[in-house]
Amino acid sequence: MTFSARYVIPPARVALTTAATVAIAYTLLAQLLTIVPVSWTMPLLQWDVSQFLIILLGTLRDALGIWNIVVGLLGVVCAAILWRTPVAQRRRDQPERARHPRHRLPLALLLTGSAGTLSAITATTVLAISIASLGTGSSALLPTLPFTGLSSSPTQTVTVGRAGNTTLRADLYLPRGTAPDAGWPVVVSIHGGGFSTGTRGPNAYTGFLPKHGYAVLDVDYRLASSHYHPWRTQVTDIGCSLAWIDEAGPEEQLDPNRIATLGLSSGGNLAVNAAYMSANQTLTSSCDPSDPSIPTVQAVIAGYPAVDLSGIGNRSAIGRLVEQWYVGGTPAQYPDRYRFTDSTNHISAHSPPTLIYQGGRDHLVFADRARRFAHVLAEHHVTHRYVEYPGLEHGAGDANGTLTLAAAASRQLALDWLRRHDA
Repeated sequence: MTFSARYVIPPARVALTTAATVAIAYTLLAQLLTIVPVSWTMPLLQWDVSQFLIILLGTLRDALGIWNIVVGLLGVVCAAILWRTPVAQRRRDQPERARHPRHRLPLALLLTGSAGTLSAITATTVLAISIASLGTGSSALLPTLPFTGLSSSPTQTVTVGRAGNTTLRADLYLPRGTAPDAGWPVVVSIHGGGFSTGTRGPNAYTGFLPKHGYAVLDVDYRLASSHYHPWRTQVTDIGCSLAWIDEAGPEEQLDPNRIATLGLSSGGNLAVNAAYMSANQTLTSSCDPSDPSIPTVQAVIAGYPAVDLSGIGNRSAIGRLVEQWYVGGTPAQYPDRYRFTDSTNHISAHSPPTLIYQGGRDHLVFADRARRFAHVLAEHHVTHRYVEYPGLEHGAGDANGTLTLAAAASRQLALDWLRRHDA
């Protein structure tokens, strides 16, 4: 590529410059999101594209884990090579300084790349120390490879019932070996997706929990759309799955007296609400509303749960979409609907033990809402544990199918919680 008659930039230098720029720009922006408070990014969260890009960048960073340091170092090495190598050979009659110019860009890349890499090292260290304090015994070197860690297939797919014109199905994952006399304890897994997207499928727990003696029933529910607002019916769809366990559980080697719910993001809202309503005996089944036989949920695990929907439309573009599609309007228009969907309104003295984990830099389900919910649980003397991972985005490290340090810690926290509270 010729820029003048005096010198030529070799293709290798172009490749090095591109690699250094991409790696360093990613490292700087990704690490900046671990430092800057979420409140400072609120103007960018008012547009769906910019909010999506921020969340995408954060979840990619969390999925890479310790490999962020490798990416940062790659950018620094490329910048150092550029800085130490002359741009091109000029005419021999030119002064030495003119024949071997060192442009400012490689030096700027070298300095900013070093700062970004140091930030990645610091963030990884802080997260590792925080997780070590949880006592889960997770390795600080996870993930060994990015985007690996989900490899599970259901034992069978079952039909749990029919809600309106929709047949509700679920994937059942059973442990190997002989079930206890009463059947396997069962975890009802509820996917996220902003109440309007997603489906059942392998997640961080469908392969892990059966290895430790817990069956997993990964369920579907009717999704929200611009014309269907299931603010009341989604939780009763979960009630349909619970009623199926009560009825068909013994035949499928499941213990209806040892049920826990587990949900992520919007699924965390449904997991909490279904469990609390089952304890309050206010939960019904959308498949048979007249059937009162909804078993009581014994424990709840909620990852980055959307437990407080009131006011989310004022804070982000995706929040406004949830308002319009899931609830059908704003809190001012439908205060009763929001009282039903907000999890604090279902808390009682009978609420089952609840584990909550959350990313501290979540730009979709804000950590301050989850912290406030945990505070209300404490006020009501509900057994609970709240874990906040410093610097992590929505997904808290368990998105994208990657077994990260935080994802491994969350699995172990969930298993310990079940062993203590599922009976």
